[in-house]
Amino acid sequence: MKQTDISIALFTLAGIATAPGFMDPLREELSQQLESRGYRVETDSLYPFGDWSQRVTRQLAAIFRDLTDIQERIWASIGARAAKERIFEAAEAGRTVLLIGHSGGGVSAVQVAGRLQKAGYSPPLVVQIGSPKCPIPPELRERVLFLSAVGTGGRRDPVTRLGRWGGWVRRLGLLQIWRRRAYPPGEITDIPLIGSHPDYFRTHSPYVDEAGRTNMEQTLRPLLAWLERKLPQ
Repeated sequence: MKQTDISIALFTLAGIATAPGFMDPLREELSQQLESRGYRVETDSLYPFGDWSQRVTRQLAAIFRDLTDIQERIWASIGARAAKERIFEAAEAGRTVLLIGHSGGGVSAVQVAGRLQKAGYSPPLVVQIGSPKCPIPPELRERVLFLSAVGTGGRRDPVTRLGRWGGWVRRLGLLQIWRRRAYPPGEITDIPLIGSHPDYFRTHSPYVDEAGRTNMEQTLRPLLAWLERKLPQ
């Protein structure tokens, strides 16, 4: 096993109405995988919109505002503001920040990444899992991975159909044109899963394919391959 001096601050960011501990299996498995590769890893779970004990209508209003305001008022984002403190502490300590967001948490992860960069820190790596589409700032694009479940019969995670990557781009001086994919993530990968939106991190039957691969394994495979290319060595 190689040993590095690189310290990673791994944060999972949950979506709306999420059960406490929902992303802990992913966080723990990914932490072990990174430590086996010689990285030092500190982890934490964040709930930018609150967990399932808070009112769902209030959380829905928060995620709707974040989706519609991501390019215009990123500094006022509700989800990003809630997640800011712990993540900024890690960046200030010089750690490599890795944000893994499920559902609406993936939107908050992009917004926090933008805030860190605007504050002068090295931009984190961001993985959006089953998240709504949101425009990715061009300077962050190559640091964002988007994972989407494709179930039996080609059915896609319905949450990943929400939102947009489109936006206005400037052409020929002052002329602006609308492009449907103006601000996509740097890498977009479909994952063959059993189930759909809540099932990315399942590790038991019936979420095991004919080859014996669990949904968790299917989710981690492209995620780890991407991190091997993006993490400092």
